[in-house]
Amino acid sequence: MWKALSRIQAISALMVFTCAAKVTFAATISLSASKSGKGLAEAVAKAKTGDTLHLGPGIYRERLRIDKSISIRGASGTIIDGAMPLAGEWTQVEDLSRVFVMDLERKPNGLLVDGKFIASIRYDRALEKGDWHWQTLFAKGTPLSGFEQICALWMYHPKEKRIYLRLESGAAPNPAKVTVVLSSDALIAVGAKGVEIEGITFRGGRDAIRLGEGASECVVRKCMIMSFEDTGILITGGASRCTVEDCRITRGALEEWRPTNDKRRENYEIWRIHKDVGNYDRVGINLIRAGEDNRIVRNHLDRTFDGICIGDSSAESLDKALPDPNHGRGTEIAENVIENTRDSGIELGVGCIQVNVHHNILRHTHGGLRFKLPRIGPVFIHHNHLVDGTPFNIWFSMDASPAEGFVYHNTIEGGDDAALLYSSFNARRDFATPRWHFLNNLVLNVRDGFFAQNKNTPARDFTETHNVVTNDAKTAVDAGVDLSTYFHGKALPGCENGYFKGSAPDAGVSESR
Repeated sequence: MWKALSRIQAISALMVFTCAAKVTFAATISLSASKSGKGLAEAVAKAKTGDTLHLGPGIYRERLRIDKSISIRGASGTIIDGAMPLAGEWTQVEDLSRVFVMDLERKPNGLLVDGKFIASIRYDRALEKGDWHWQTLFAKGTPLSGFEQICALWMYHPKEKRIYLRLESGAAPNPAKVTVVLSSDALIAVGAKGVEIEGITFRGGRDAIRLGEGASECVVRKCMIMSFEDTGILITGGASRCTVEDCRITRGALEEWRPTNDKRRENYEIWRIHKDVGNYDRVGINLIRAGEDNRIVRNHLDRTFDGICIGDSSAESLDKALPDPNHGRGTEIAENVIENTRDSGIELGVGCIQVNVHHNILRHTHGGLRFKLPRIGPVFIHHNHLVDGTPFNIWFSMDASPAEGFVYHNTIEGGDDAALLYSSFNARRDFATPRWHFLNNLVLNVRDGFFAQNKNTPARDFTETHNVVTNDAKTAVDAGVDLSTYFHGKALPGCENGYFKGSAPDAGVSESR
């Protein structure tokens, strides 16, 4: 009996020792910036799951791939920079005054002057003779505003293997101020669960942060993206349950412009340089083929091309199948400030199942809230404040939207046209939104009222009730309808029982009492 107990005790002791040997302790690793800007990638490679890297102030000139659950936190002044000096000799073009060229074997992913990206022309998209031919653009700028809005241009000529560059006032390039992005990789690419990135400034990358395949439950917090060429933060590859919060994002472009009510055609020229002859959109936060339940909250986006987008360019027509209806399911976009965009403030497409867009401020956006064919829904857009959208505040474009959508308790204030517009680029006369509901919205000081029917689009077919169009916000008091049972007998999000104070809800974002 004694021998049997001793044997059991010995086995138990061995088990405890073995389990203890397997315990790992998360480490906190401090890293200082080196003169070369290197060392960070090596530290990430050596870090173990659960470790935290604390980055000291300074510039880190590396791109990172994170495939383990670690945290990276920056001190004030911690910068990851993806641009590098452009070595070579600039020469003036004989038949294009004020234009300079430099030989380069491969096409860059972006060109910066004084740390600001300049607008790029794609050679293959700018060959048609006329105002938008690449030689004409370098000589004169855009047809209506010249170089007033688009201050500088560059292009890579694939046949000549050289860069063309025109700067403000036709100045000669200062080699010390011209930098280039050669890599197409994101500054930080994440493919693991539970990664946290906090307090870091990013600049000079094609994409700043990419949450891709394998990423889940990741957090990007309190980061500053000063400049990017394509996307500030990209969520793709099925990345799910990730949070982007309290970040500040700007494109950092040499295109200082915001929409105004005058010179409307000129306002489109920054849009056209990218859309017609450039590399298309540049998006602050972009969800493309993203997974479920991602949260985009309390970020400030200023002077980006598009603000926050859920979509997929391969599915922007009813003739094309959705790659996966669940892409972007359950996304929450809330409490963000988005201003001075050259295109859409918030753009919604694909399945849009259980997407919730609420309590955002959109100010001076070119495209406001834009719908590029939500297919399924339900999508909830509520308690947002849109200010001075020009030319669009709430804008349906592309094909008809068969999704179930609810747009309620928003305030639309100012702007060039109506609060709501249809504008089908596909010129379909069956353009329709029969399952959309517009409820309890306040339209304040908007020139053309609630809905404007553009040429060749059919009359309204959506449900609308208790929307208030006025120049006096006092008329919105108690002017709404109770939405606590409107969603198939249930409350719409944000409209649970007891959500208003008076005899009826006030129209618009907030209760006045």
